[in-house]
Amino acid sequence: MRLNAVLRKVGGRMNPIAVKELRQISRGKFLPVILIGSLLTQLTVTAAVSFYSRGSADPGPLLYTALQMVLPVCWLAIPAYAGIRLAKERSSSNRDLLFITTLKPASIVLGKLLSAAVIAALIYSVCMPFIAMTYMLRGVDLLSAFLMIVVSYIAALLYIQVGITIGCMPGNRIVRWLVGIIGLLFMLLITAASLAGVVQMLASGHSSLIVITHELADSLRAVALLIFFIGAVFLMSAAFLAPPSSNRALVPRVYMSAAWAVSLVVVVVWCEIAASSEPAVDWMFSWIYYFGWALMFSVSERDEIGLRIREAIPRSRGRRALAFLFYSGSAGGFLWASIGLVLTILIGLAAISAAPGTVSGRDFEEHLLGVLFTSMSFWTAAAGAVLIQRAILKRRVNRVHTWLIAVGILAVSRQIWIWLAVSSSSRSVPSWSFLIGASPWSVDDPPIAAAVLIAAVLVGMCAPWIARQASAFKPLPLKTAETQRTR
Repeated sequence: MRLNAVLRKVGGRMNPIAVKELRQISRGKFLPVILIGSLLTQLTVTAAVSFYSRGSADPGPLLYTALQMVLPVCWLAIPAYAGIRLAKERSSSNRDLLFITTLKPASIVLGKLLSAAVIAALIYSVCMPFIAMTYMLRGVDLLSAFLMIVVSYIAALLYIQVGITIGCMPGNRIVRWLVGIIGLLFMLLITAASLAGVVQMLASGHSSLIVITHELADSLRAVALLIFFIGAVFLMSAAFLAPPSSNRALVPRVYMSAAWAVSLVVVVVWCEIAASSEPAVDWMFSWIYYFGWALMFSVSERDEIGLRIREAIPRSRGRRALAFLFYSGSAGGFLWASIGLVLTILIGLAAISAAPGTVSGRDFEEHLLGVLFTSMSFWTAAAGAVLIQRAILKRRVNRVHTWLIAVGILAVSRQIWIWLAVSSSSRSVPSWSFLIGASPWSVDDPPIAAAVLIAAVLVGMCAPWIARQASAFKPLPLKTAETQRTR
C-alpha cells in the first residue's frame, strides 16, 4: 500500500506535457523507426569494422570512432522533431494545448525537453552494449568511453533545447524555417568538429582515450558549461512562450548576469592555478559575443510597457533605474547588453594583464583590437537596425523582426571590413580569423577610428529613443494601481 501511495503521489506530480508527448510518441512511428534504424546501423557498422580490422591487435578505437558517428542522430533528428512539433502547436492556425492550458511557459518547455530526453536516453541505451564491446576488443579505456558518452548525452540535451527554442520563436513560417535551417547547419558544423576531435584523439596512438587524471576535470568542466547553456536556452524558450504583456526578460537577464559574475570568479582562480592568461582571453571573447548577440536581439522587444509591468516597477529611483535594465523593453535591453559589453572588455583586459604569464605587448594589442572591432560591429548593427526599423520601415517590418535587420547589417559590415583589410593591409590575416575578432591593423590606423566613430554616431542617434523609454518607465499612480488590483 505504501508503494502504491508513493507511485500515486509521483504520478500526480508528473509533467502533463511530458506525459502527453510520450504517449503520442509511443503511439506513432517515429520512435520505433529511430530505435530499429539505430540498432541496425550499429550492427552494420560493427560488422564492417570487424571485417576491416581483422588481424589488428586493438580494433577497439576504430570501432568506438565508427559508433560515435551513429550518436549524432540524437543531436540532429530529435531536436528537429521536437522543434517542428512545438512550432506546429504554436502556429496561429492550430489551437492546440499551448493556447488552452493554464500551465506556465517553463512547465511547457520542461515537458517538451523531458519527453525528447527520454527518446535520446533510449537511443543511447541501445548504443551501450556496443560501447562495452569496444573495451573487450582492447585499445579503449572503459571509464573514458562512458564519461565521453555522458558528455555526449548532455550535449544532445543542449541540441534538443536549441531545437525547442527555435520552435518557440515568434514570427511567421518563413522566418522560422530560415532560422531552423541556419541552426541545423550550425549544429552540423559543431557535430563534424566534435567527431573530428574524437577521431584525432583515437588516432594519436594512446591506449586510452584521455589520461584519467585529466579526464575527470575536462569532463566536469564540459558538463558544467553544457548545463549552463541548457539553462540559458531553456529560459529563453520560456520567455518566447510567455505572454507579451508579461515581464519575460527579467529571469533570463538575471540568470545571465549571475552567470557572468560567477564565471568571472572562476576564471580569475583558474588563471592563478594554470599560471596563464588564456582562460581570461576565452572568457572575454565568449561573453563579448553573448552580449553582442543579446544586444541585437534586444532591439526586437517592444518600446511600450504594459500595465502588468508598470505594476511591478519599484517606486524608489535607485531600484527603478536598476529595474529598467532588467525589465522587458528594447531600450533597457540595449543598455543592459551595452553595460555588459563595456564591463567585459574592461575587466577582461585587466584580468589578462594581471594574470601570471602575461601576454606580450603585441598579443595584448591584438586582443584589444579584436574586442574593439567585435563590440563596435555589434553596436553598429543594433543601433542601425533600430534607426532603420523605427524611422524607415516602421510600417513594413514588424518590430519582432528587427533582429533580422541587425544580422544583415552585421554580415554586410563584416564583409566590408574584410575587404578593407585585404586591400589595405600589409599583414596576411585570414578572413575567418578576422570574423572572430582578429585584426590586421594597429590602433593608430584609420579603420579603427572609423569603426569607433560609426558606432558612436549611430548609438548617439539612438539616445532620444532610449531617453523616451527611460522617462516612460514609471510605476502606476497609487490610485490606478489600487483600481487594477480590485479588478
